[in-house]
Amino acid sequence: MATLAGCHACPVRHAERLEPSAWLRAGHPHALVAAAPRRHAAALESGAARGYTPGVRNIRLLIAYDGTAYHGWQFQPGLRTVEGVLREVLSPITQTPVTLVAAGRTDAGVHARGQVANFHTASPIDATRLRHAANSRLPDSIILRAADDVDAEFHATHDARGKHYRYSVWADREKPPYDKAAYTFHFHRPVDLDAARDAARLLVGRHDFKAFEGGGGQPRLTTVRTIRRLDVSRSGPEVLFDVEGDGFLYNMVRNLVGTLLEVARGHWTPEAIGPILASRDRRNAGPTAPAHGLTLCEVFYDEAAWPAAPTEPGATESP
Repeated sequence: MATLAGCHACPVRHAERLEPSAWLRAGHPHALVAAAPRRHAAALESGAARGYTPGVRNIRLLIAYDGTAYHGWQFQPGLRTVEGVLREVLSPITQTPVTLVAAGRTDAGVHARGQVANFHTASPIDATRLRHAANSRLPDSIILRAADDVDAEFHATHDARGKHYRYSVWADREKPPYDKAAYTFHFHRPVDLDAARDAARLLVGRHDFKAFEGGGGQPRLTTVRTIRRLDVSRSGPEVLFDVEGDGFLYNMVRNLVGTLLEVARGHWTPEAIGPILASRDRRNAGPTAPAHGLTLCEVFYDEAAWPAAPTEPGATESP
């Protein structure tokens, strides 16, 4: 599977700014299947042909952010959120109110280097100029990595076929260095990564993940999800959990990591995963890992690699 870029420890520091053409490479996971031409005029014509307001464009953004100082992605009156800051910056540039649609809503403290969002606007500003203008006004904790005109029907949430999250754990008695501390969970107990990998293999595939759904999320039509990859790797004291799936329940990734850490420290054996899944009871799984270790790395839109999942009206995620 082609990837846009790796997921580094600091989502903003390593988030290179890409030209819009980088989205459009053949076979690229961020390229829409059978999409219309992406140039400004073609996007306007496409929108009018489909019944959208003439002259209104659909602009897609690739966003990286350090979530430390934010109350999550979603706009909340009176609170500093990533979406709120972006709206404050983009609205004056486009000279129209901006409403963003995102691939997923990240919680307070969660980071991203591959968040995807889109918005409709009648502004004539070129997408590349818009990105440069926004980046000159945004705080250092938020970067627009790319911006381009897309088909009027593109929807960052509904068109997403899968996501890649990475969770970072600093498994050492010593604290992580200053440049890692904000992006990795300090777990100061010895860990058995072979046991964690054995447990992770039992989570790969299509399962009912009700036992890993956190409280407080929106009601779901189904709690069945498919995990395509759950890798556990180590580089020195840093342990990385890379999870790819077609969708995630509320706090699902953090609950999976918390459970795998319970196996890694010897509290449970890998064989405990089966009964936990079967129980469909959150109380039987491990604790929720802290938010600051989680980063949204990529969102996939390649229909060949990620078959369309059943839609759930109004469903969002906060893994």
